[in-house]
Amino acid sequence: MEKSSAQTRRMVQLAILIALEAVLTFTSLGFIMIPPISITLLHIPVIIGAILMGPSAGGILGLAFGLFSMLKASTAAASPADMAFSPFLSGSPLSSVVMCILPRVLLGVIAGGLYLLLSRKVKGDAVSMGVSAVAATFLHSMMVLGLLSLLFQALPLKDVIAALIGVNCLLEMLAAAVVTAAVCVPLKKALVRR
Repeated sequence: MEKSSAQTRRMVQLAILIALEAVLTFTSLGFIMIPPISITLLHIPVIIGAILMGPSAGGILGLAFGLFSMLKASTAAASPADMAFSPFLSGSPLSSVVMCILPRVLLGVIAGGLYLLLSRKVKGDAVSMGVSAVAATFLHSMMVLGLLSLLFQALPLKDVIAALIGVNCLLEMLAAAVVTAAVCVPLKKALVRR
């Protein structure tokens, strides 16, 4: 009975985070617009789920993130770069699917795995959570931009590198670290008490 209850709780937690991901993806709530910069918050529920529930849950949440981003690009592409994320608009369906799914799944797996590793080695849960969020966000950005450059030749390599160290990526890493630690530390304590 206890195992069934834990599985149900885990499924409900995943469903809530997937629903949050959908709301952030399909509304303006998932983006902070400060022209000319657009900071996305879409990666944060994936990281939170990965830290609280482990790498496999992070992978599931990353898959949802990838599918939602593919759907949004297919129905509301705002730029030629957005069209690369749609298997229907890009002219290279397999490349679009790989670019949408692979980095997002790995985002969750990396965040969860890194947190598990760091939480054993580093004193202070907030530090482990923040470092995991920053590293996973950076690697996710690097994978997406790298695949955009490699699969679609949409960006020259020097532009990819400039974008990775640019303001946008730094702000997304900062947002991930702050929000993840602020949400995960009290949630983890509450979940442990149960």
